[in-house]
Amino acid sequence: MAFLYRMLLIGRHVILSIRARWSNLMVFMNDDSNIPGPVRPVDDATRDVREHAAEALRMLHENQDDGNTTRTHAVDSQTTYDIKQAAKEAMEMAAKAQEVAAGQQTGTDQFSDENLLNLILAEDEMIVVEPSPEMVIGRSDSGTNYKPEIDLTQYGAYRLGLSRSHAILRRNGQHLELIDLGSRNGTHLNGRKLAAQSPQRLHDGDLVRLGNLAFRIKFQSR
Repeated sequence: MAFLYRMLLIGRHVILSIRARWSNLMVFMNDDSNIPGPVRPVDDATRDVREHAAEALRMLHENQDDGNTTRTHAVDSQTTYDIKQAAKEAMEMAAKAQEVAAGQQTGTDQFSDENLLNLILAEDEMIVVEPSPEMVIGRSDSGTNYKPEIDLTQYGAYRLGLSRSHAILRRNGQHLELIDLGSRNGTHLNGRKLAAQSPQRLHDGDLVRLGNLAFRIKFQSR
């Protein structure tokens, strides 16, 4: 019990620190007023959030390796702290920080017939798409033999909350647009949730998240 109590206290400190750093990152991104003193670069703030997220996960794994199941314990008279929830919140904040940083690193919005579209899911996972006027992104359904133009089933689409017809990539002149189709778990572009049926122009380097499946957009010259 003493070990678990120590873990919970440390965990609470970690998650509060993550929240503070996330708040600082949001201030840096959104506040146009004069901020006294030097402001840390976005990449450094994002890196700190990731490090704290990793620390929360490390504590969770240590607790599980010790033979304990995830439990709750009263830290004070008003707070019940769950170390598993701390790890979950930490990873969510790290993902949001990554999305915010990605939104500051985008490139051109020009997309022509001379371009291919790359969806980069991980360092060793990339889907090369030959663009057509309109392409549905989602997951296949063996029961109805439905298969979208861009099928992400093999990348854990069902587990990660993708709808069968989740979103559309549409050519519009020299641009490429992303449109959410009223999906159950939403479509995010650089951390911002898109309204259903509202086209949003894509840029080279944008980070897209469908449900909980994220990938980066890259415009590749032929």
